[in-house]
Amino acid sequence: MPTMTKPAPLLPWILLVHGAAAVSAFVTPQRTHDVVVAASSARPRIARWHPRRPTTDRSAPSSLNMVATAAAPRISPSDVQTLSDRGYVVIPDFLPRNLVDELREDIRTLRSNGAFKVARIGQDSTNELNTEIRVAETCFLGRNRPELTSISAAGGEDSVRDRRGGLYDVILDGLCDSLSELSQRDSNVRLDKSLNELLYAYYPTGGYYRRHRDAVPNSASVLRKYSLLLYLNGEDWDPKADAGQLRLHLDGGGDECPPGMEPDFIDVDPLGGTLVLFKSEMVPHEVLNTNSERFALVGWYNRGVTAGDIGNLGEAGGGGDIMRVGMMVAAMALVTFGVASIIGQ
Repeated sequence: MPTMTKPAPLLPWILLVHGAAAVSAFVTPQRTHDVVVAASSARPRIARWHPRRPTTDRSAPSSLNMVATAAAPRISPSDVQTLSDRGYVVIPDFLPRNLVDELREDIRTLRSNGAFKVARIGQDSTNELNTEIRVAETCFLGRNRPELTSISAAGGEDSVRDRRGGLYDVILDGLCDSLSELSQRDSNVRLDKSLNELLYAYYPTGGYYRRHRDAVPNSASVLRKYSLLLYLNGEDWDPKADAGQLRLHLDGGGDECPPGMEPDFIDVDPLGGTLVLFKSEMVPHEVLNTNSERFALVGWYNRGVTAGDIGNLGEAGGGGDIMRVGMMVAAMALVTFGVASIIGQ
């Protein structure tokens, strides 16, 4: 990639206290990120991010080449600390606009070539289609997936996902390295890169995903430590007209708000390039109804499987059902090689 101008250092953080937590935005000489707080008698204060975007330089070099030769986007130590302290962090403009546009076009190409499936809900054997809870399509991603690399229209083995310095290098490896350090520090648990999950999520007009958790006890999803959402919507996305905000619930409940608790949440506008990270077992969330097509990258950074996980799955299954326990362990592994080789200590 041709040489890039080094991003200017961040100016002092702007902090907005939200209940017991603080919601952060930042200011750079090129971009100003306003934090808008809306108050309502029916719900607590809500923080929203509305970045003002610079004019896109259409003559700029392709971001495919830019990412390959420049330093890949990384989260700052301050962002990592925010994730540790509050359980979530929102980072505007994590990806450059050119790359956001190319990834969105990648979604369109893969959809037109039949790579997307109607999204389902649930874990393991309970996985089912339920349009009362979720209306969306997904395409699972990963290195060397023949069903994707065989699609020449999407770039084949030289796609924006697969090429050196592309999506997998930046998201699967680059972010995982930073989060592994956090996981080791906070809980003395290592993340396992071979178990990372990544997918494209496409919401049609009228799509949604009701409140849910990403890590459910006694299921394969319990391995999920950190959840990722990276928005790929166009530069003309209008938060009011297009909607589809991400709602992060901070009430301490699970799939529902605890009885007697007042609703406590923040809404994040799905502006292209915005990265959201949160602790999978800690933050229930939902996608509000969309008024236009909505594009995103979704992922989970997983820890290794332990002997305790296998025991818990066995107890959850009533014990003695060796076949069921074995199938669930295989689901937890999420990879094709032997489960024994990934059992953590």
